[in-house]
Amino acid sequence: MGGKYRHAKEALLSSAKHLPHIVNPQIHYGLWPHGPSQSHPDTHVYILCMEVESYDDIPEWFLHLTVPAHRCVVVANKDGNFEAAGQAVEAYLREKGLQTSAGDRTYTICERYNYEGEGFARYSLPLID
Repeated sequence: MGGKYRHAKEALLSSAKHLPHIVNPQIHYGLWPHGPSQSHPDTHVYILCMEVESYDDIPEWFLHLTVPAHRCVVVANKDGNFEAAGQAVEAYLREKGLQTSAGDRTYTICERYNYEGEGFARYSLPLID
């Protein structure tokens, strides 16, 4: 997975220089679609994306998604350690008695990468009110 991620990261950073309406070309978000294929390593899907102000002039061959806002737990980890950040998210949810669910969402944000030195952050599923 590491090689695929690095290739996708470099391609997206390179493309962003030529795309309009990118909020911050140094910030990527990782999205997970929800569905039965996600529980199998051979069919698991991960989408690396950027936030845009508008889809105007973004080529149609880029996937255009609007993900609804949600409240969640976010843990930063400058080393990009997915497991450590995930464990911290889970510990906080347990400690506070918070419940999460993807609900009827087709996608949720799972990670945020800021390549300008702020590092990596892991997101929980949306909190249930």
